[in-house]
Amino acid sequence: MTRKILTALSFAAATMFAGTTASATVFVKDYSSEGVWSAYDEPNQTYSMRFRDDGSKDGFFLVVSDGENPKTNANEYAILYGDRASNRITAYTYDGLNNGGQSYQNGTLLGTFENAFRDGGVHQTLGYELTDFTLDVGAINAAFASPEWDGVQIGAQSGIWFHQTEGSQFSYGADGSITNFQFSDQVFLDRAFEETRARNDCTSTVDQRYFCTPATGITGGGAVPAPGGLALILLGLAGLGFRRRA
Repeated sequence: MTRKILTALSFAAATMFAGTTASATVFVKDYSSEGVWSAYDEPNQTYSMRFRDDGSKDGFFLVVSDGENPKTNANEYAILYGDRASNRITAYTYDGLNNGGQSYQNGTLLGTFENAFRDGGVHQTLGYELTDFTLDVGAINAAFASPEWDGVQIGAQSGIWFHQTEGSQFSYGADGSITNFQFSDQVFLDRAFEETRARNDCTSTVDQRYFCTPATGITGGGAVPAPGGLALILLGLAGLGFRRRA
């Protein structure tokens, strides 16, 4: 509860800092040194990520929060499993364990996004290839009545637990649930309580210099609907800087 009060105060401060602009609709976190950009459209509940694609990472598991490091916090967030070979993202409740992304074994299946990944183009400055996805997470965020349940969202602050995996092997049941997930190696981004940038739209000169990605091309399955159509903003200036797990 204290975390949520602090987050609300942070949001109020960010709104006052915006001055004469309207209330922000999109929160953006630029992990540019890691080659990762994360954004959340609060009113439309769409979440987007763009990341460097060097061809070696064929899967991931991802949990985001509105401030704290989501790791170790059980039943507050959704965990997203990305399967590049199947072009699919599967959402579960996160069990809070630092166990290599095995929450699917204990968590509740929240739904599946088919045809999830898109070509994100080439980084305009550094020239490397990018991949992105944009998901309507409204049904995920409304999956439980608990006040502690946040699902998939960031706000005035952001926390992230993002592991990209190599040699990823996924198996699925008839209902779309993951029955097995294995990988040979991983790199990770593990951060907490970092300020985001607030944006209202994708029309300003500043925003057009960066990435403005519409939510298109994804179909929903299970409990997850198809995405909305409003734009999300993704900022990117630098390259990949993941630390490899010892």
